[in-house]
Amino acid sequence: MSVRTRLQELREGKSRQFGEKVGFYFLIVLLCLVSFFPVLWILRTALMPPADVVQFPVTYIPESPTLQNFQDAFDQQPLGRYLFNSFVVASGTAVLCVVLGSMMGYALARLEFRFKLPILMLILVSAMLPFFGRLIPLFELALEYDFLNSYFGLIIPYTAFQLPFAVWIFQAYFKELPDSLEEAGRIDGLTHLGVLFRIILPVSAPAMATTAVIVFIFAWNEFLFALTFMSEQKMYTVTVGIALYGGQFQNPWGTIMAAVFMAIVPLILLLVLFQTKIIEGLTEGIGK
Repeated sequence: MSVRTRLQELREGKSRQFGEKVGFYFLIVLLCLVSFFPVLWILRTALMPPADVVQFPVTYIPESPTLQNFQDAFDQQPLGRYLFNSFVVASGTAVLCVVLGSMMGYALARLEFRFKLPILMLILVSAMLPFFGRLIPLFELALEYDFLNSYFGLIIPYTAFQLPFAVWIFQAYFKELPDSLEEAGRIDGLTHLGVLFRIILPVSAPAMATTAVIVFIFAWNEFLFALTFMSEQKMYTVTVGIALYGGQFQNPWGTIMAAVFMAIVPLILLLVLFQTKIIEGLTEGIGK
């Protein structure tokens, strides 16, 4: 092979690599634009005066941006209270799922007992049951035990809904940890719970972050159970509270979008802060 031919092949290889990189980053940018377009549109609507929201032709960039819609969102409804309620419910659900899910995941991943695989399959099947089919029985239980208009009235069913997901995340992650961690704890006289909480969980931040964030987002966004179990306005979550902004003859879209944007911001910040841990938790074990 001549030197000229070799140089030509190198140039073609570099050109091919450059083209692949350009195509890759173009697709990434396109995907980001498509994913964030609804959020940008919500922000655009929230910054526009009410008269400009419904004007035609459509204005994509606000000509006279204003924060009045955000002020109206807090003045017309106790939006701060709604956000606080959602935070309490979502945080409580995430904590319970991490604690209970880690214990069940540890047992299924590290302990030997009969019927382990059937139990794992049963947990998976339970996650496939539709939420709507469980609404009326759970409402009757909440009514009987006085859990309506209570944070626990939502935290307990939300935990039950998301616990199978948490168990699978922790079970998959714990299976990849070296046995030496557990053996060291057992030598030091720790019980299984001691090994879990003092040795295993401290090195399982990706699994905990993945479970906590995804469960938090689910509980934050849930609407049907929150609407059914919370009848007092002071206990409404943000998803239910936003539905109250509608008017009798027209909807104040600017105010509604401002409230929606305020509800989205905490979730975006949560994902940005824990994105690395979430990716590690979801991809742990792939290719091993």
